[in-house]
Amino acid sequence: MLGIGKWAFPVNMMGYRGNIQMDIIDKGGKYGFALRVPGQQVPPFMIRNVRRSGSTLHIAARTPRLGNRDIDVSVTFNGDTAAGVVSAPFVGTIRLNNGRRAE
Repeated sequence: MLGIGKWAFPVNMMGYRGNIQMDIIDKGGKYGFALRVPGQQVPPFMIRNVRRSGSTLHIAARTPRLGNRDIDVSVTFNGDTAAGVVSAPFVGTIRLNNGRRAE
């Protein structure tokens, strides 16, 4: 499975500056995810679909907090580094650059 482990993505955007932390978990052959944003409350979310294309994971999720509209995440992994993008309603696009495996 691609990207299993803890990842940290530095983000500098209006309203938040810091690391977004994402855990990608192997749950018996299916992907599981945990998201932490220090200083922010992350609402519960439901993963609708995970698709792998080469070294990229495409994730579709929803949360009631964003009107149960689709949140699209795309992350490309290259060894111990990763980069991607999150597109969420009411939030916009968040670039995930310079991601690294976290301890």
